[in-house]
Amino acid sequence: MGYTADCDGCGSACHPAPALLCQFSPEFFRTSSLGGHLADMGFDEGDTVTLCGDCTLEVLE
Repeated sequence: MGYTADCDGCGSACHPAPALLCQFSPEFFRTSSLGGHLADMGFDEGDTVTLCGDCTLEVLE
């Protein structure tokens, strides 16, 4: 049986696996230029996040 997860960004199933699994440390969230973008997406410091490939690209672009 393969690994399955739902994307926290768009809610779709991640196949074959999530592109990004992470937890946002308070330091990263407060000091990174991505912190504001992630907050706009509804994430907060300390969140553990699973993202599909498309949502990962959206965060990184």
